[in-house]
Amino acid sequence: MFQSLARRGRAGIGVGRKMDKLFNSRWFVRIMAFFIALMLFAAVNQENLGSPSLLPPANDVSYTLEDVELEVHYNEDRYELIDQPETVRVQLEGSQVALAIFQASFSQSYEVFVDATEETEGEHAIAIQTRGFPSDLTVSVVPQVARIELQEKETRSLPVRVELMNTDGIEEGYTEGSPVVTPVNVDVTAGRDIVEQVAEAKVFVDMDGASETVDDEYPVRLFNELGDEMELSPEPAFVNVNVPVTSPNTLVPVRMMREGEMPDGLAIDEVTIEPSEVTVYGPADELEEVEFVESEPVSLEEIEESGDVDVPLTVPDEMERVEPEEVTASVSVEDEEERTFPNVPITITGEGSNENVTFSEASTVTVTAYGSSARLERMNPSDIQAYADVSEEDNGEADVPIEFNGPSHIRFEAEENQVSLSIEESTP
Repeated sequence: MFQSLARRGRAGIGVGRKMDKLFNSRWFVRIMAFFIALMLFAAVNQENLGSPSLLPPANDVSYTLEDVELEVHYNEDRYELIDQPETVRVQLEGSQVALAIFQASFSQSYEVFVDATEETEGEHAIAIQTRGFPSDLTVSVVPQVARIELQEKETRSLPVRVELMNTDGIEEGYTEGSPVVTPVNVDVTAGRDIVEQVAEAKVFVDMDGASETVDDEYPVRLFNELGDEMELSPEPAFVNVNVPVTSPNTLVPVRMMREGEMPDGLAIDEVTIEPSEVTVYGPADELEEVEFVESEPVSLEEIEESGDVDVPLTVPDEMERVEPEEVTASVSVEDEEERTFPNVPITITGEGSNENVTFSEASTVTVTAYGSSARLERMNPSDIQAYADVSEEDNGEADVPIEFNGPSHIRFEAEENQVSLSIEESTP
């Protein structure tokens, strides 16, 4: 018994679904409406069906459509529609059958309009027309004439202003720069009176949480002098906005690095770096350790005369970037001169705390300095540091190379390239 009821239930559901499908069909609804209209006709004229010539036909009935949208056809490329009646009332008269068929089949296919395609700027009174109504219905429109106003379109170019929102929400230590808009202007096309009301074009950029440059497309919005937004579409409707967001930074000097030697007989007299300081960007806690920025090594062998050299810069460890990425070094080259400095003391470096280092021979050396005449003239013996590094030497007698520090763009040579030293473990 329960199985039988279940089968009947499923069958009922299937029939219901088929009926839903039928009622969702537009043609099924139209056919049903037609038969209903025939039944209404038969009910009203049942006495006339047997003897149509004996009684007069049934009187016509009326049906009113309220708030029917009025379409205005005009030259939209040249004119703006400033004023028009939004809706009208349409009255239909005809037989009950014709009205029933209209309501079932034609209620969304008609149009009420005025034709202003040949009209120019100004106010116009134009007869209202209809189409799409059944031919067996009498159609009347209230009012019969529509007053419209056309105004010639104008185009105005406006600069786009960027308004940055929530700038206090930018990541700590980061700062926003000046926004760049592309394109810088937009065009607004509308009726003359409407265009004159447009005061400015704006885009709004939300900077909340920004920690890097913002670069995106944003919609342009138009406002009047009171700050009210206007329902107009600019061209283009979107613009690109680039807002630089810079990380923490510091200004440090540039140190020019060199490699190799100048060609024989030449010396660098002066080097001017432009700019002499550059900006380093990176984490705030690491910036404190950056004292200078080094250049890529400049090959001295390639410098044969005075001139400018573009030198790339290296980015210090843990830093994001350096701006600018390169500097210009203006190099002044002169003939190389020499000057001798006798009895320059030799300093011992690198000895351990438990070591005793003594000179086996003289503790001074005669040094010859090579450079431009102007630089050599400014030098004093105290400007030269001669030293021997024993950090890699074992205890005992050792001949250690002599190295030199001194003013920039000066090279040094000594009569003796090594110094004899005695290295012993010190007695506690």
